Amino acid sequence: IVRLQLPDNNFLHLDEVEVYGSADPRRDLALEGAPEQSSPSTWSKKHPKGAAVGLTLDDLVSRGLKLADDLAQNGVDTRSARKRLAQLRDEAAALPPDSAEQRKQLFLAAHRVIRDVALANPLLDFDRIVFAKQAPGSFSHMSDQYYGWWSRPGGGLYVLEGFRTGEPRVRCLTEGRPAGSYLRPDLSADGRRVLFGHCVYHAELAGDPNKLDKAHLPEDAFYHLFELDFGSGAIRQLTHGKYDDFDGRYLPDGRIVFLSTRRGQAVQCTVDTARASLAADLPDSYVRCGGGPERPVAVYTLHSMDADGGDLRPISAFEMFEWTPSVTSDGRVMYARWDYIDRSNMPYMSLWSTHPDGTHPELVYGNFTTSPHSLFEARSIPGSAKLVATASAHHCITGGSLLLIDPRRGREGEKPLTRLTPEVCFPESEGWPGSYYLDPYPLSERYFLTAWSDQPLNGQGTGNPVNAAGLYLYDAFGNLELLYRDPDISSVCPLPLRSRTAPPVVAPQSRTDGPQEGRFLLLDVYQGLTGVTRGAVKRLRVVGVPAKTHPTMNFPNLGITSDDPGKFVLGTVPVDPDGSAWFRAPSGTLVFFQALDADGLALQTMRTATYLQPGQTLTCVGCHDNRQTAPPNLAARALAEPPARLTPGPPGSWPLRFDTLVQPVLDARCVSCHQPGGTGATLDLRAAGAYGALTGWGRPSLRDQVSAGYGRGYSLPGGGLARDSALWALLRAGHHGVSLSGEERERLTTWMDTYAQRQGAFDAGQEAELVRLRGAWAGLLASR
Repeated sequence: IVRLQLPDNNFLHLDEVEVYGSADPRRDLALEGAPEQSSPSTWSKKHPKGAAVGLTLDDLVSRGLKLADDLAQNGVDTRSARKRLAQLRDEAAALPPDSAEQRKQLFLAAHRVIRDVALANPLLDFDRIVFAKQAPGSFSHMSDQYYGWWSRPGGGLYVLEGFRTGEPRVRCLTEGRPAGSYLRPDLSADGRRVLFGHCVYHAELAGDPNKLDKAHLPEDAFYHLFELDFGSGAIRQLTHGKYDDFDGRYLPDGRIVFLSTRRGQAVQCTVDTARASLAADLPDSYVRCGGGPERPVAVYTLHSMDADGGDLRPISAFEMFEWTPSVTSDGRVMYARWDYIDRSNMPYMSLWSTHPDGTHPELVYGNFTTSPHSLFEARSIPGSAKLVATASAHHCITGGSLLLIDPRRGREGEKPLTRLTPEVCFPESEGWPGSYYLDPYPLSERYFLTAWSDQPLNGQGTGNPVNAAGLYLYDAFGNLELLYRDPDISSVCPLPLRSRTAPPVVAPQSRTDGPQEGRFLLLDVYQGLTGVTRGAVKRLRVVGVPAKTHPTMNFPNLGITSDDPGKFVLGTVPVDPDGSAWFRAPSGTLVFFQALDADGLALQTMRTATYLQPGQTLTCVGCHDNRQTAPPNLAARALAEPPARLTPGPPGSWPLRFDTLVQPVLDARCVSCHQPGGTGATLDLRAAGAYGALTGWGRPSLRDQVSAGYGRGYSLPGGGLARDSALWALLRAGHHGVSLSGEERERLTTWMDTYAQRQGAFDAGQEAELVRLRGAWAGLLASR
């Protein structure tokens, strides 16, 4: 047995382990060996690759008969097909066991019958399909697949015609453009225009050791949005600059929503910060748990612009990635986002929606569900409240198993999920499948255009074949009919080329030209706060979350988990006896909330975050309330007064710094004993080592608590770091006669309950920006 351990770390990446015995010190005993790993780390679980599933003739006929029965109920005459399938099944049953070739011919004959039935589906009321040819990016990761420097050449935008016949025809719409990659097209409702992302392939960029220096990167190496007019064939470029812009989607009001790395490093995202990206190549913000100069993982979030590429607006202030937007049947924007505020960076890529102006960001499904790891490519299903999505991996390109999601059955867990493709496991969380789906386009709850790969997914560190996927018609009975496949490059993103009814326009609720602030209204903090006595919550703490400004993985280290989010405490607001709160806050700024008791200790902490748009009032029912319940028909007492101002926290909480928030208390109350030569010399609380000493002291230590909460992924009602820590229990009971003042207690509990971080900003420039914003937001703040 060989044990490999890293203290204070919850995962270990290994490319190879070499093991040598005393009998032959030169022979590697582990070479070519299959390790039998056993570890509490999720990275070390056995994840066998999914085995290929064989299909018998009985299975094939059974699927075909289900398809024929369903289409018969929709007016398709399938009597002869059903008769022929039954006949073929009987012929196969009569064959002797050694009739492999005859069985093969019967199998193919049955498949031809099923194909004819499938292509007679009245939902195929279109003759042409728009799609993209694309080689997946050379770096296999859910984030990196959308950066131009990892692109591979050979792609294009195409139209498939005659797919019902035996002679499909393909026409290129982007003939003559520079070699490059094409991403995720979208059709206008009238079917006359198509949006797509495109970058030019530059072979040298993938190996560039310093991709941070935008000065030497060509602008066309970044993905930009383009629009093609089918009538004239003209293509125009809508976005510019050294930012990746992609996933453009037509909005019902004529604007375009898209993803872009031009979110940048702003703490407060405004129209001005977005438009600054039009005039200069500004630095990006980055993922907290990966990357470096050779692989900068720049965050992309939702933006919108007018039909000509003007009037750029950020419609998300999120500090982490957002993915694969689509416009729902009721006019909202649905998307996935990576949400790991003080919890594991691995499994939380859930579905969210927002109004097209960025108001009302709201969970759709999966904020605490850990498998599948990622829910991408979600779309509304025509005539249904259900959604289709791709259950995908974290450390891989998008692809996996197709799911139906019914949010009416809940927002978490397995109950809302139906596996359309149960033979394909959820990638990474359940294994690595031998085949996979992507880009589902729903025709109904049972019929889909999709891309399908007969080759396995390859995770981070390996490449994926350039020609894995083709276009198919799939149904919920398991039938998969090829529509088109290019043997040299993947064909993806099938879209029926036809007009459709546009979703309704959702009226905007924000005012970008007004004051950059909004209001939060909490109706009853106790809704969902199980076990907390009514009246116990006295105030809400509002904590801001700035984006990471440094590209290197886990650097700078802000706290205990290595990938802690940035933080600054905007302040607290009162909670009325009925549980309501009503207060002003800056717009365009990512925040989360903590419910505090009379002693200022956290009783509940959000593990996600939200934001306001200018002029918006955002209302929530309660603290982790059931999202499927309606708010009570009662007037919140907080509304009887003007919205409250934020009362700032103690010095050192904005910007958040241990050395200015906590160390002054230690210097005044503790260091006289807790230093070499003092009575408490075993715990040195002088400035040089105080942070490590304090976070590691006691059982449970703050380090223990943070690590446990990080792994658990959700907060426990009634608990908090300060309330449950051994350190606070010691101070509350009295420690050698030390009596802390009210402000000193607030300093310590604020630090502990914001996850005991060393600092809350990623660099000196961000700290200076936080100081500047405190002055700019003075009108939102009350005096202490």
